[in-house]
Amino acid sequence: MAAGERRQRLLDVENTGSCDASPVAQAGLAGALDRYFCISLRGSTLATELRAGTTAFLATSNNFVVNAQIMSHAGLDLEGQIVSGAFAAGVTCIVSGLLSNLPVGLVPSVGPNVFLAYSLVASHMFTAEEALGISAVCGTLLALMSLTPALKIILALMPLSIKYGLLVGTGLLTAFIGLKSIGVVVPDTDGADIVALGDLKTLPVAVSMISLVVTASMLYNAVKGAVLVGMLGATVAFWAGSGDWPSRFVSLQGLTTYPLSFAAFADYRAWTEVGALMLMLLFSLSGAVLGSARMAGLLGEDGHVRGSTAVFVSSGLGTLLSAKLGTAPIFVSMSAAAGIRDGGRTGLVSIVVGLYSLLTAFFLSPLASAIPHCAVSPVLVLVGVSMTGEAKEIQWWNILDALPAFLCAVFQPFTYSVSNGIYAGVGMSFVLFFTTGTFISYFPSLRKSEADLGQEESAIPIRKSVQDLCAIAEEEESPVNLPAASPKRVYRAKTAMTTNFQQEAANDRSTLRRGLVRIGTSTQQEALHLIEKAAKLIGI
Repeated sequence: MAAGERRQRLLDVENTGSCDASPVAQAGLAGALDRYFCISLRGSTLATELRAGTTAFLATSNNFVVNAQIMSHAGLDLEGQIVSGAFAAGVTCIVSGLLSNLPVGLVPSVGPNVFLAYSLVASHMFTAEEALGISAVCGTLLALMSLTPALKIILALMPLSIKYGLLVGTGLLTAFIGLKSIGVVVPDTDGADIVALGDLKTLPVAVSMISLVVTASMLYNAVKGAVLVGMLGATVAFWAGSGDWPSRFVSLQGLTTYPLSFAAFADYRAWTEVGALMLMLLFSLSGAVLGSARMAGLLGEDGHVRGSTAVFVSSGLGTLLSAKLGTAPIFVSMSAAAGIRDGGRTGLVSIVVGLYSLLTAFFLSPLASAIPHCAVSPVLVLVGVSMTGEAKEIQWWNILDALPAFLCAVFQPFTYSVSNGIYAGVGMSFVLFFTTGTFISYFPSLRKSEADLGQEESAIPIRKSVQDLCAIAEEEESPVNLPAASPKRVYRAKTAMTTNFQQEAANDRSTLRRGLVRIGTSTQQEALHLIEKAAKLIGI
């Protein structure tokens, strides 16, 4: 739909007061879907949403295999992991699509699964049942805290450098795991070094390296489904080279539940791991939801994403379900943004992904479980490349940001633990806040003079409204050659991708969805109010 037609569509909605206003009246199931998801209002069509959902699933389908391969290192059944992961993802995607109306895909992705399988179980800190119990507690807390200002406060106060350091470190650890799984990196038997280079003349290494080069080349040329094509090609090549073909491809599967152990919560270590996993999920969810909404033009004028609370709640409930089914936490995968690039704009995309995931869980798991490690290893390396790319966002010139982010990143692959990296980064950031004297600038009574410190600004990182951005932009001396991060340029970029959804909100037919949106808006306002109130109380 052209921009002029979309504006006219919004005017029609404003005049009629209903999402039903459309150039061509729709009836039956298609009309009901259009009205519930406001497909026409968002400038899309039913066919586009279905196609985008298929694209999103194909882009994320490799996550089920990768997750199963990683979680199998925790002693869990490989094929059962595919069934559990796909089922939990299917249910979560459908719930999220119905409640949030956002085109996101929620699947078990790399990060939390590495944390559970390697940091908790493979390190012999916890048993698989205890690790799943930690995941269940984290999911429950995430769902409950999403309905309170607590999550907004955590996200507002946590330094961005820790978030980026977490992504970089997890990327390094993921790539390390991928290379280790095919024998490229092995323990040093001589004892002189910790690790050493393995035998590069084996079939898995050859298949994996060729697949890595081919997949990277396809990604460079923007070939759709490049990762999936590369994985399938490596799988067939390994089957042909080894002669180890799977005995069955399709079969009807059932679900298996796992016992959850909460005995470890008598020790403080279990609660620290819950905190680490919670931070991972929070950073991943907030970044992915914001990025997906911006890409789809669904970012609100105040920077808030309508429906984001429903995504957080769905992820928490999905993580609780996945723990009971014995698999990794469920959260938004940026791979599903391929559906947005294909035109998806509503929660129908998420529902289509969920339906495909359920089909995979009950019928296609034997084929997926037969995919070898050498087909998954290139994907883990490429995921590592993508995640470590966030290093560019770290202010390396500022030691207050650089050192905590660096420690958060390197502690993860060096200690084989995601939580160690998180707490190393957070701890160093807290210590430097005082030792560098930065805390003085937060207390006006301790300042020497305003002239020494420059113009006084709010120390609380509260997101400015569009009106504030406009006012600041008008004060800029020259509108030409604006800095990349100037408020005026930020405002222009934001409004260029923003759609007015006031009419959509007024005509939302889902009572539960409207309630979650109201909770999300109110908790954000309450969080900012509490931060300001606490700041005034202690004299900041």
